[in-house]
Amino acid sequence: MPLLGLSYILFSYYYFNGWWNSSIGTVLILFFSYLIWKKDFLNMIGLRLNLKTGIKSLFLAGIFIISSLVLMKYIANKHNISIFYTNWKNYYHDIFYILNEEIVIGAIILFTSVKKYKISPIVASIGLALVFSLIHYAFYKWIFNDRGIIEISTLVTLFFIGFVRNNLILQTGHITYSWALHFGWMVIMFGSRHIYTDTKIALTEPVKFNTYLGSKEMLIISIILAFGSLIYWKKGSKGHYKIGRL
Repeated sequence: MPLLGLSYILFSYYYFNGWWNSSIGTVLILFFSYLIWKKDFLNMIGLRLNLKTGIKSLFLAGIFIISSLVLMKYIANKHNISIFYTNWKNYYHDIFYILNEEIVIGAIILFTSVKKYKISPIVASIGLALVFSLIHYAFYKWIFNDRGIIEISTLVTLFFIGFVRNNLILQTGHITYSWALHFGWMVIMFGSRHIYTDTKIALTEPVKFNTYLGSKEMLIISIILAFGSLIYWKKGSKGHYKIGRL
């Protein structure tokens, strides 16, 4: 397990300045997951899938990309920010670093909490959402190269979005829909360049988080999504959860 966690931390981000690092991290995470859980590893990492689920996740990713672009451009215009596309290497990196996050800080923690430690799914979802939010604060304050302070409003939005993501994983038994949601947002926020129009200064990663996720628009949207997810879970699926079942 320590090697799996180390693979995630070292190879999911730009520590070694290589756009391919995140995909190496994915390979290592899959390898160590197999050593730990053997034949059950696809269930535990949320990648027990079929073709229909894979196609649906790609379709959802496309919808989320378009929605994120529209919303971010609206917020950017209010702050005199221009958004520019970069190159395929950034998008390649985003695909795999987000996949790594969904596996390690998603499926593995949630399924282990519920299956092994018998924690209530709703408690596991809320607890991990809180960790998900606070990790962003800690990483940008002390660990990442591009450091800064993540504001309270941003942390609150991250908590609600994390709650929605966790519910998706627990309700479906896989990470592809949560990956689509995550990727659809981050490919615009991190895969593109965001520059102040008047000064031509690029936004740092913490500033991007605070500008977009810390906005009142995203706070309202995240609260609506979180309550909608909770209502669906309680009424629609009656609070059931899945681990590796389609």
